[in-house]
Amino acid sequence: MLLHHPSFRVMAANMTPPQMQPMAASIHKKLTEALKPSMLNVRNDSHKHAGHSGNPSGAPDAETHFDVQVVSEAFSGKRLVQRHKMVYSILDHELKTGVHALALKTKTPEEAAK
Repeated sequence: MLLHHPSFRVMAANMTPPQMQPMAASIHKKLTEALKPSMLNVRNDSHKHAGHSGNPSGAPDAETHFDVQVVSEAFSGKRLVQRHKMVYSILDHELKTGVHALALKTKTPEEAAK
């Protein structure tokens, strides 16, 4: 099932996006396993940061900057900072081995339905 968003396509969490690069695939897999999301989108935005410290080569296939949108019941009763800490903890290895930046949008199913 594909859902439409103004700037990009969002895939249901139980779908594995085709041709996903290794870091994006790892992020997708770990968040899916840990949070059991009803919606998860992992978008590589590294090309937007070409020449910056996190992506100095500007390589189009760099995997340094990601936009992650996740809807999960696991976020219920948690503040935004707590939700982000959950994601950072799950992705600790990726953050230590190449991911320079994560833009996070973390919602409960109820918040996403609004």
